[in-house]
Amino acid sequence: MCLHRGMQVCRAEMGNASHFRCPYHGWSYRNDGRIVGLPFHEEAYGGEAGFNRKGARLLPAPSLDSYNGLIFISMDPDAPPLIDYLGDFAFYLDYYTKQSSSGIELRGPQRWRVKANWKIGAENFAGDMYHTPQTHTSVVEIGLFREPKAEKRKDGNTYRAGNGGGTTYKLPEGTLEERLRYVGYPDEMIDRMKEVWSQDQLNVIGENGFMISAASIFPNMSFVHNWPKVEDGDDVLPFISIRTWQPISENETEVLSWFAVDAAAPEEFKALSYKAYLMCFGSTGMFEQDDVENWG
Repeated sequence: MCLHRGMQVCRAEMGNASHFRCPYHGWSYRNDGRIVGLPFHEEAYGGEAGFNRKGARLLPAPSLDSYNGLIFISMDPDAPPLIDYLGDFAFYLDYYTKQSSSGIELRGPQRWRVKANWKIGAENFAGDMYHTPQTHTSVVEIGLFREPKAEKRKDGNTYRAGNGGGTTYKLPEGTLEERLRYVGYPDEMIDRMKEVWSQDQLNVIGENGFMISAASIFPNMSFVHNWPKVEDGDDVLPFISIRTWQPISENETEVLSWFAVDAAAPEEFKALSYKAYLMCFGSTGMFEQDDVENWG
């Protein structure tokens, strides 16, 4: 925020710049936060005697840290370290954000507003497996998923870990590799997952047969991982989405939704995974429309 009147200096969703200019009164800053320009400095403020620009800079976030390339900011200067806040949820967060040592790529965000309290969506992603066979019946009926019925939801587990929690699907019997192929991952991506995930993380899929689905980190960040059909035939392809629920009022929420994919994934996989994401979630996704009908 600008030092002058608190105006938001940067409103771009992505990109980079060497300087930023406040749209309100034209104060400008370097990308390290130092002020470099102040219109009518002499006339309006009496020059340096009235407002000393030396050392003046945009205020840093009280608490800032990152995990697997995701940047987290807290306005509480006494907030615990991020890794402590995530706690055991970091174990599950790796499935979404660390499928190789190359990190993730994001597309988005898509933005839209829903007439619902923000906590409804965050809670839904955190562990509401109960709604899926009813709310999303039409998605199953049109054959978007391999399974003819929503039976798999009966066998999945919910979990609570640190300041997060989520849901899993139960996969058919098989080895780790067979189960990852079942949800649509190619062998080259599976090989990289085996390099970066711990043995315990691999065992959740390979030995226990559970695959992560939706999840939330308290208070308002959510994830989804699913594998619909994207072309004719029975082949499926997985996608990952990350979102935040921004409260506008007690009964209105702005959703910001990103598509996420492993940076080292094949280009064809990236393209089809993005298509899968758009079909299911985002402002025009079929799951999204089902959910909003209930939340509004």
